Amino acid sequence: MDNAVGSERAGVSDPVETDELDAEGLDRSLPGVLAIALGALSVSYALFHLAVLNFWSIDEWVYRVVHVNMGAILAFVGLKARSREKLLYVALPDLLLVAGAVACSAYVAINLDQLIMRTGVITTAADFACGVVGTLIVLEFARRVSGLVLPVIALLFVAYVFAGPWLPGILRHSGFQPDNLFSFLYSQDAIFGMTVAASSRYIVLFVAFAVFLQASGAGEYFMRLAMALFGAARGGPGKVSVVSGLLFGTVSGSAVANVVASGTFTIPMMRRVGYSRESAGGIEAASSSGGQLAPPIMGAGAFIMAEITGIPYSEIVVAAVLPCLLFYIAIFMTVDMQALRLGLHGIPRSELPKMRALARDAFMLLPLVVLLYLLLSGYSIIAAGTWGLAATLLVMMSREIGLRSEVLALPLILFVVLPWTGMQVNYAGAIATVLSMLAMVALAFLLGKADQLPRVVRTMATTIYRGLADSSRKSLQLISVMACAGIVVGVLGLTGLGGRFSSLLLSVAGDSQVLAFILAMLVSIVLGMGMPTTAAYAIAAAVVAPALQQMGVSALAAHMFVFYCAVISAITPPVAIAAFAGAAIAGGKPWPTSIAAMRFGIAAFVLPFMFYTSPEILLQGAWFETAHVFATALLAIYLIAVAGEGQMFGAIGAMERLFALVAALLLLWSSVSTDIAGLVIAVALLVWTRRNASLRSRRTA
Repeated sequence: MDNAVGSERAGVSDPVETDELDAEGLDRSLPGVLAIALGALSVSYALFHLAVLNFWSIDEWVYRVVHVNMGAILAFVGLKARSREKLLYVALPDLLLVAGAVACSAYVAINLDQLIMRTGVITTAADFACGVVGTLIVLEFARRVSGLVLPVIALLFVAYVFAGPWLPGILRHSGFQPDNLFSFLYSQDAIFGMTVAASSRYIVLFVAFAVFLQASGAGEYFMRLAMALFGAARGGPGKVSVVSGLLFGTVSGSAVANVVASGTFTIPMMRRVGYSRESAGGIEAASSSGGQLAPPIMGAGAFIMAEITGIPYSEIVVAAVLPCLLFYIAIFMTVDMQALRLGLHGIPRSELPKMRALARDAFMLLPLVVLLYLLLSGYSIIAAGTWGLAATLLVMMSREIGLRSEVLALPLILFVVLPWTGMQVNYAGAIATVLSMLAMVALAFLLGKADQLPRVVRTMATTIYRGLADSSRKSLQLISVMACAGIVVGVLGLTGLGGRFSSLLLSVAGDSQVLAFILAMLVSIVLGMGMPTTAAYAIAAAVVAPALQQMGVSALAAHMFVFYCAVISAITPPVAIAAFAGAAIAGGKPWPTSIAAMRFGIAAFVLPFMFYTSPEILLQGAWFETAHVFATALLAIYLIAVAGEGQMFGAIGAMERLFALVAALLLLWSSVSTDIAGLVIAVALLVWTRRNASLRSRRTA
């Protein structure tokens, strides 16, 4: 939208069943006609978004209403109301919900001009009815797709609006009439506000990109690449999990989905070489959750942050690079030290993919290259996502025809060169795609593969149809939680609770900025427990981030802080949804798995404090200051891994681990005095442990 809104699997067991881990396991088994109708509606839903975003301009409010309500219809028809439901048809209550969603959408579209003038000020009986029905639809949509946690929280906030006049202290407010409240909630100030604004523009598009990227074989390529690079190393499968979690995670907005996508392959590999069930599940949970910290997509977090803060998307992505790198280096180090401590080996080289074959297939990464090039060249996020999506189709077409991957150099050149001519990027992308397809057809004739084209067309058509339907289905969780989070954000703004909470946080912390950040982290993590990351971030951004900004923290640092906290809430007991998913795949115990995930992801609990103490880590300063902060942070996370695993040139004792932790914290604070003190302790520890290791080796010699 520029103007409008097969493979080698070394050591991998067959994937385990994980349907129970998300809403996809609640699919209804509908009879033929209904299943076909649902599939057609799902495809239409995805195409509607692609059309509006790129070519067909409609009113923003109407677009957001259709975005939410049509998604709700897909959920009410396609998903069971209860996990034990055995119906093979759509029950009457679901039909009533569908009718309500259609009626609310039509009401907003027909009465748009009047609603814009009177929302929250003058409310008619019809406005009130639409607001109540529409709000209930959003709550049921979120419950059916994502569980009870977020709808219950949203209902508590709605109840707070009515109870406010009778509450004490900071919670007290003057109260609001039900009619004005529900017309307010069902407006662009609440449900259809900034959270749905982000989901309507980006979620379906980039979920579709992720789905088609997987279908193109890129997901398989990521796994093979990670295995070739690290599979044979000490504790190799654990390191493969770290790298694949990073690669899979960046295009997904769900920590659980990341665990399922990557963990069904990596966890059996880890178990094969000796990792415990809890360690295997914990490594996968930590690495998959952290994938949402990875640019350029950050699991949709970057888009939502840009929408909430007004900070340019490009600035957010750049700022996320070094913290993400540090997080994954920290996990990698911890995995390596655990493998050393436990004596874990890797997978034999003979069972791993060959780098030569992987290098030959590198053009399969064309979609990511196109996406990154367009994003970093200043083109709109929508244009980059759309033509990255088109590039996935080109990869699929070349594979289906049986062409060498080098043919994909042509679309890469076209996607880069055509916008240079001054051509509008949508037309440039369309021309690049069409010309590349024609070139592939011509090559098929020249190479005597013309007889393959009818099969290719059928296969591509089927893949596109299923991919679009799957994209809509996989978008539902994010869409529902963004709409439901809009209720919470709207109530916070309406009652002023967000501002009062910020004042309370600051008063409790007093003059201690460190205490304020610790409290902010605790509140953000608690708010995020049991919720998808995007919803957790949206709520924490409204409640916690303003308090940090009042302390003088920049908007970027404050929001990046709460975003990190939202991410790590997925691996924090007692409700660590990503860790529980990893435990389900590994067959381990949920709580020990979540504790293991915390240990592997411990850097994510410490690094966010650097956003305040050392904003250079967000690339907010001169390059030499950034280099200095990054170097000290790198040493710090190494020392954290040492403290956690008790390994440095061999096993170390409790006192050495304590000194390692102290040195790490001093280095992370990043002032001249603390850096010097941390370096002195670190060097002394290195010398001491090296000396002890040498003495031990002489005794055993």
